Amino acid sequence: MLDSGLKFSARYGLLASISLTLCLLSPLASAKLFKWVDENGDIHYSDSVPPQHVNRKREVINESGVRSVVVDEAKSKEELIAERQQAALRKKEEERQRKVEEYQRNLIANYRDERDLTATRDRNIESIQVSINFVEANLGSLRLDLEELIREAAAFERSGKKTPKLLKTQIAETRSKIDEAEAYIKEKRIEQENVRSAFNQDLELYRILTGTQRTNATAR
Repeated sequence: MLDSGLKFSARYGLLASISLTLCLLSPLASAKLFKWVDENGDIHYSDSVPPQHVNRKREVINESGVRSVVVDEAKSKEELIAERQQAALRKKEEERQRKVEEYQRNLIANYRDERDLTATRDRNIESIQVSINFVEANLGSLRLDLEELIREAAAFERSGKKTPKLLKTQIAETRSKIDEAEAYIKEKRIEQENVRSAFNQDLELYRILTGTQRTNATAR
């Protein structure tokens, strides 16, 4: 029984080889022949690929029987989406790296040494402080104005008179200006800290890029 199966397999393999040879030698095979495996694992040879198998991986065999081209199996929708996502991530990372390298080059080009960098930092912080000082001075005047307006309103109340509408409006507007001034000062102090932090990070990076970090550590 086993011998019969072996003989059948051998005959099947021989027939497949003969069929392939005849296909290659026939006039129809003067251009190329396709070889592919279907979803059931069966091997096919033909001078054209049926529509239902066009997405399968296939080999192109020329008239000399040489495998000249391999066409990969068509990718699924999910695989194509994943590839696009990976490509987008790679592009994003490459762009991030490009910006990092450009920033580092500019950092070296813009400052002669550490003292130049720290001097620029201090000038920027001082410039913000000038704005803060101006608004703080104005804030002091606004607070004095508010106190005076409140006293006037209190005088009306003590005399049993209604506080004039104009006076109430002035009090509300002055309080609003005070709130705006205080918010501005708070915002500018945060800006100062951000500038200080950013420049300190730049200073550490500058030391690394120029090798001065190692020199400073040795000197200490």
